[in-house]
Amino acid sequence: MERKRLGVLVSGRGSNLQALIDASKDKDYPAEVVVVISNNPSAYAIERAKRENIPVFCSGEGKL
Repeated sequence: MERKRLGVLVSGRGSNLQALIDASKDKDYPAEVVVVISNNPSAYAIERAKRENIPVFCSGEGKL
């Protein structure tokens, strides 16, 4: 099965991002998070992505 590649938009804590990351660790899950994009450079979700070595792109606050 080919997994879908997800880009996730975040602006805060990233609890939904973490749920996707955790789910995608199961080899049978149909998707994987490959990039995180944020308009908030202080969003905790960015730290969650970095811990998993997921590339992060951040536009200055409110500029996305």
